[in-house]
Parts: sequence; C-alpha cells; structure tokens
Amino acid sequence: MDIFEIAGNPIGINRTGVNFLEPSVSYQNLYNGYVFRQKLQSRKGFRQFGTRLGSQGGDLTDNSRVMGIFNFIKPDESSETLAVTQEFLYKYVPATQIWTQIANVGFVSFGISTNDDYVSGTAYPSETNTQRFIFCSTGMTDIYVYNGTDVQIYTNVAATPFYIAPAGGALTKAKYVEFFGGRLNFFNPVIGGTAFNQMILYSGIANAAGNGDNFNIVGAGDLSADTSQYINGVTIAGDYLLLNFNRSNWTIEKTRDAFNPYFIRKIPSVLGTDAAFSSVSWNNEAKSIGKTGIISSDGRSSLRIDDALPYFTADNIVQSQINESYGGFDRINDQFLFTYVNGSTEPQDVLSQSQVLVHNYKESTWSINNQRFSVLGESDQGIELTWSQIDETINPEWLRWDTTEDIWNKIGIESTVQKTLAGDDKSFIYQLNVDYDDYYVDVTNITQASLGVATISPCAIQVRDAVVFENVVGMTEINGINLEVTAIGETNGATTSITVNLDTTDYTAYDSLGSVSKLINFYAELVPFNPYRDHGRKVNMSHIEFLVNTKESALLVDIYADEQDSPFKANVPITPTQINAERQWVMMTVNQEANFINIVMKQSSVSKFAEVTSVRIHCSPGSFTHD
Repeated sequence: MDIFEIAGNPIGINRTGVNFLEPSVSYQNLYNGYVFRQKLQSRKGFRQFGTRLGSQGGDLTDNSRVMGIFNFIKPDESSETLAVTQEFLYKYVPATQIWTQIANVGFVSFGISTNDDYVSGTAYPSETNTQRFIFCSTGMTDIYVYNGTDVQIYTNVAATPFYIAPAGGALTKAKYVEFFGGRLNFFNPVIGGTAFNQMILYSGIANAAGNGDNFNIVGAGDLSADTSQYINGVTIAGDYLLLNFNRSNWTIEKTRDAFNPYFIRKIPSVLGTDAAFSSVSWNNEAKSIGKTGIISSDGRSSLRIDDALPYFTADNIVQSQINESYGGFDRINDQFLFTYVNGSTEPQDVLSQSQVLVHNYKESTWSINNQRFSVLGESDQGIELTWSQIDETINPEWLRWDTTEDIWNKIGIESTVQKTLAGDDKSFIYQLNVDYDDYYVDVTNITQASLGVATISPCAIQVRDAVVFENVVGMTEINGINLEVTAIGETNGATTSITVNLDTTDYTAYDSLGSVSKLINFYAELVPFNPYRDHGRKVNMSHIEFLVNTKESALLVDIYADEQDSPFKANVPITPTQINAERQWVMMTVNQEANFINIVMKQSSVSKFAEVTSVRIHCSPGSFTHD
C-alpha cells in the first residue's frame, strides 16, 4: 500500500513510506478558500468597516461607488484611512467608527461617472512638511488635495501657493500620481487640454522653497516612452517605477543628475496590461491583468505567471469590462487579490465586479472568492474602545454575548492591526479575514407570509444570495435554514429588506433580535488522482485520511470515479470527535478502482472555518487500463 500526502509541512517529518505532493500541483479548482503555509482552508468572512448606525445607505453617505481606499501616512508618522467615492473623500474616525465626509472647497463633487475611472493618490508633504494627500483620476474634473481639513483643487493658488504649471499649459487631469524621487509625479497628464498618454510629468525636488509644486523650474520636466501605446499601470518597486503599457512594460529609474532625474527603459516583453488599476507590487515585482493572462514584471523581464489557469482572463473576465478589474495585496495571507467582472449569465454579475481571483505567491496556488468588491486597500486603524464602552449604544450586537460575531477579548484592541479593506458599488467598506459572516446584519422584523420578508439593517445582500438567519427570537423556526434571496428592497441604494424562498405563514410571530448572513460556500477539488497512470495501471484507492482542525472544521466529501456526473460517495461527513486536541486525523473509506479518482471537499457555512492540514491517500496499483 502506498501513501500520498498533500499539504502539511514535510520539514522535520519522517518521509519513509510517504510520497509528499505540493499543494500547487494538487488542486485544480478552489473556491472561497486558499492554501496558506501548505494548509488548505476556507476563507474567513468579511464585515463592515465603519459605522452601522445610519439606516439610509452605506457607510459613505453619498451612496456612490467606492473608487479608492488609502492608508495615508502623515509626516508625523501617524496615519489616516481615506476612501474616495465617485463624489467625495471620506476619513475613518476610529473613536466613533464613523466615516466622515470631508468638505469640498470651490467645487461641488468629483463627478466620476464611469466604473473604471479609479482614483490614484499619494501622500506628499507641503513645503513646510505639513500633511497633504494628493489624488487624481481621469474621471475627475481636476486634481485635488486634502490638507487634513478639507479638499481643494490642487492647482489653485489658495490650495497650493507655490504651484506653477508646466510650460505646455494648465495641468487639469492625470491618471496616476506618485511621490517618487523626492518629486511629485503625474502620469498620463492632461496639459493645455491635451492628454499625454505616454508621459510622466515631474516637479522640482520638494523643499522649503516650494519647488515640489513647481513644474516649470530647472529640474522639473517630463519624460515620455517612445511608443504609441499608453500607460496602463504605475507601481513603485524599490528604486524604480514599473510602468505597464497595454502591450509592453517599461521602467523609470533614477539618475544622479538633478536636472535630468529619470531615464526610461523598455523591458523585453510582448505582454501588456489591460486593467489599468490591477497592478500590485511586492518584492520588487508588479503583478497585473492583461487579456493574455496574469503578468509579472521585475524590471528585467515580463512573464506570465498563470500557467495553472492559462485561459482565465480570456474566458472568465468580461473583456469589454476588463478595465474594471482592480488589484490589491493581502499581507496577512500572502495573497494578491484581483477583483473582476465575471462572464456569468446572472444579471447581477455583469453589472460590476462579482468575484475575486486570489494568488498565493508563496504556495503558487490560485482560487476564486465570491465577493462583490470594487476596490481594495489597507489600513492599520480600527476600533479604539475601553471595556466600559462595549455596549449596544456603539453596536446593537453587543447587547448580549450570544448576539455578536465579535471575539470578546479582541473588541477595542484592533487600532494598530494591519487590515485588508475593500469597497463596493453601494458605498460600503469591509474588513477582510475576520471571524465573521459575509454581509452580517441585524434583523428587526420578519413577516408571516407565503414568502417571508425580513427587514434588516442596510447592507449589500443581492437577489440569489444564499443566506442564513441566526438567533431570531420568536420565529425560531427560521434559524439555521439555508435560504435564497428572491427579491430585495432598497433605500438609497442599500438593501434594507429581503424576501426569501420560505413560507413563514404558520411560523411563530417574530419577536426580536436575530441576524442574517450570506453563506460562504467552500469548494476544493483535487486534480484527477492516479499515480500509476504512467505504468498503464488503474488506481485502487483504499481510504483517505484528513487531518482537520477539531475546533472549526465541518467538511463534506464527494468522490468521483473517472469524472462521472455523479459521485459514488456523496456528502460524507468528516467530523472530528476530539475536543482536547487542535487537530485530528479522520478516516474515510473508499475501496474503489478507477482510471482516476476525483476528491472534492466542500462546506457551506456562515461561521465555521474549515482547515485541512493534510490529506493522506492510501492506494495501490490496480488492473491494467486496457483491460
């Protein structure tokens, strides 16, 4: 009998009699989960980051699409978390957990009208080293600056006293902005009414004389790539800038000449980037999305990194909306995240991003999450509370211990923890990777009707979402049932009521409390298994062992022979019985011979977190494949 083990860190383990398989070559389909440190696990949930106190829409009061999230590092080393919608800039206030709208001075709103005109922003201190955040978008009418108090037009003298326009004319727009080389740099600028899609426009070196806002001084200037293509991504990677074009990649590197500070160089490549805000940098490399695949550039060459899913960007992303894809980085789980518009037949899926492609760069694994995010960002801010403040006046869920999803010994101490954030079309901001349920919201009423209607706090639950009610008092019959949303009611763009496919006419009348959450459907399918195929033999699988987390895991397993439509073993529970150990081996009997066998692990849950440390397959050579 041979043993093949998938996942589990083999370092320090006796390899005698065990064939270790890497996770990167073991999973062919992975949804709402990922491999982290060689362990397979379902993704955790996400929750709203910010207030739930308003009842008229999302966390951001203008209820428009979130176009950017930024961790604004100020000169005094403190930080603010900023979010930009199609209309306004917001600041997160940790003490109140409220997103505060920043006043616009001299203009009404940003006026972004299209989904792919995302916002680029950078911290850039003033000449007196006071805080400033400068941001732009091709969808905005101007370039703007946030000074800690309000938002003004950057090129106005009242906002930027030392600003001097470039020699070519007024600077009105730009696609990207970066603080690099001691200068303020705009990419794809509009100067004198003309768009320069291959250009970087740079200021003088920032100093007390205000040269950092002067674009018509010795040492300031512009630099253009020698191509008809246009810049479609800008990422700082160490000491150089990586520029993604739609069919090539270039770098901008620093020189020692203060009057000619940069030189531009093309990277040998025939690959390009089609999603202008998908570029994400880590370890001096930038990953981005092109119609030909997922691309990685390191300043020397550009290569595809998606061999495991070679036709994904062409087959799964709506090509006409590929520019809506947005890139982010999850430092907690070593993941690159790419939101995208899924080529689905479901109407709600083609309106905006409906899924997230996840790439774990350490494990070289890929997965897909069902999450509707427009943008991704980071923050190191969070709740700042004392124990005496933890009551229902701050959050209604904290009325009782059994009505909250928060971990009690962690409430109020998250102010400095690194977080991955996301925004959506309905002006909500979310925190990822939390022990929480997707779109978890409070229930205030449920009707007794042929199709039950629940009144809920504002959220982004959509039609066809699978949901579960919990902790409802009175109508307890509805608790724990997997239901589908058949209709929604909205207030100012946010969902405030849901109709579910359940007849509640004869149920007990609703009394109080309760919550509703979207199900997280975890699915992991191994590649067709037969280690004896090259010898012309079938595989005879005896049994499988799963090393699972005893506190969280509640898995079901399906086993298919030769990719048949129906499994010969379906929904076999992998249920740990130990309570005094962190992990436990759970065995499943197979006793099947086939040309190859498919193993599927799955879980539908609003709160349970699946974790599989190892999968051991016990097998032996079967009969010849030609028999």
